[in-house]
Amino acid sequence: MFRMKLFCFFAALTAALGTVQVYGQGQSQISAVIDVGTGFSDDKSWAPSVLYYEQIGLNRVPWFRLGLGIRAWGYYANRTNLYTKTGSPQDYLEYRKVSANGLSFVVGANLRFWKIDLGVNTDLIGASFGSKRKAFYEKTTTTPGVGAPNYNQWLSTSPVIFNAAPLFLDNYNGQSEAYARIYLTRGIGLKIGYLYGHIAYHTHKADDRKVFLDNKQRRVSQNYGMPYAALSFPLQH
Repeated sequence: MFRMKLFCFFAALTAALGTVQVYGQGQSQISAVIDVGTGFSDDKSWAPSVLYYEQIGLNRVPWFRLGLGIRAWGYYANRTNLYTKTGSPQDYLEYRKVSANGLSFVVGANLRFWKIDLGVNTDLIGASFGSKRKAFYEKTTTTPGVGAPNYNQWLSTSPVIFNAAPLFLDNYNGQSEAYARIYLTRGIGLKIGYLYGHIAYHTHKADDRKVFLDNKQRRVSQNYGMPYAALSFPLQH
C-alpha cells in the first residue's frame, strides 16, 4: 500500500509539472542540463548514464524546482545472485555476470542555492534490454514445489523489458539518484551523489513452455547502490 501511494504521488507530480509548464511559463524559471557520468563500486560493478533533465521553478519559490528528464543507463556486474519477490525462504538464481541497458523517463525535485543544486530523481517508466544469460537454480528441499523440474539446472534468462517505478516496485530495472550539482562555470558543472538501482531478469520458455521457479515465479531481482560522479553541461541556466 505504501509503495502504491508513492507511485501515485510521483504520477501526480508528473501531471502537475506538465500543467505548470503549459500555464505557468510566464511566471517561471526554466533550466536544462545534460549529465554524463557513472556509478562505480569496489566489486568492479559500474553503472554509466546520460541524463537530459529540465527543471522549472516558480518566481515565488525560485529555490525549489521540479523536473522531468530522459535517462539512458547501463549496469554491469560480475558474480551476482538475483532473488524472487516472494517465498520463505526466497529462491534465487546464480549468475556469473549480469548486464542491462535501458532508457527511462525520469521525475525529480531539487533545491537551488547559489550555484548548487541539491536534488533527487527516479525512473518512472522505461524499457531495458541485455544479453541472454544462463543462471543456476540451486535448490535442495524436502518439499519440492512447482519449480522442482528446474532444481540445480542452468536456466536461460534475460533482463525484464518493460519497467515501472523500480524504486518502489520489485522485479523492474531502473535507477534513482540523490545528488549535489555544482556549476563551476556557465558551461560546465560537477555532479556527485549516490546511485540506487534495481536489476531484474526473467526466465525464458523451454520447449514452448514457461520455466517456473517455486511459487510459479519467473522473475528475479536485486538492489544495488554505489557512489556516482558526472560532468554537467547546462543548456539553459
